[in-house]
Amino acid sequence: MTSQGRRIAGCHLLLRGNRWMPIGVNKALGGKDRCSPEGAVISAYLSAVVEGDTIVGWLGNSAFSVQEVLPNGTLAPLDLTPARLALQAYDTDMEAGKAGIVGVSSLIAGRRIQEQNTGNLPSKLREAAFERATVQILDKIQGHPVVGVRLYDCFPVRR
Repeated sequence: MTSQGRRIAGCHLLLRGNRWMPIGVNKALGGKDRCSPEGAVISAYLSAVVEGDTIVGWLGNSAFSVQEVLPNGTLAPLDLTPARLALQAYDTDMEAGKAGIVGVSSLIAGRRIQEQNTGNLPSKLREAAFERATVQILDKIQGHPVVGVRLYDCFPVRR
């Protein structure tokens, strides 16, 4: 166990069949990392807030990605359209606010980003990833050698 204060833990997982396997946080994924022989490459990067030796919550930047494998064995690029639309939506809402109008574009864009972050995976598969990440992170904070988890110290905000 550790007497560390608040930290952030990041856990990188790869789906193999119906099981989540830990992989190095900096591993570059490719065609050989498919979830099934003809399937896509499905991975998760889950971030948790850790206090001492306890996970106290999951961060909103936790996300799942599903990437098709191209004929040449490389992965199709991630679709960043929702992020681009979100940036435009915030600008649109700010302009609307200047005119005294309540803009909702950013709320809609936020929902699209949340949908994209799920990778459109079934909830049971996502829940299994969080369960696996929990085990990996708890093992890491207890001092065991663990693949796929990185701990980051949080520094207090100075005012």
